Amino acid sequence: MHKTLPLNNRENGVTELELINELKQNIPKIAGELVGNLLWYSPNAHFVPNTIDIISLEYLGESRYKMNYSFCWNVFNACLDIDTDEISYNSVNFALTEDAAVFDFIDNEPDTMSEEL
Repeated sequence: MHKTLPLNNRENGVTELELINELKQNIPKIAGELVGNLLWYSPNAHFVPNTIDIISLEYLGESRYKMNYSFCWNVFNACLDIDTDEISYNSVNFALTEDAAVFDFIDNEPDTMSEEL
């Protein structure tokens, strides 16, 4: 699944630091895709907003990058006496075009009942 994140137009190349700063400003637009579905852990698992942190960018060649990032999520279940925060580390590849970053997300949404039938 591809998601395009518009970036500022630039005629010249961009430094890694400039790219990280611009991505950080636009992270809320793709937060759902970066976090994905936390149901694999618990139906009570929830993403903690504004915790996505870009750790590093790796240049893969031909305007392609790998973004390594982390985010915090919480599980609360009073019946089981669970209230914990966890940090997950992940990465996603993207291609940098003239005016956008095109992210290549893995579709990890579970199939619906109608899709399984």
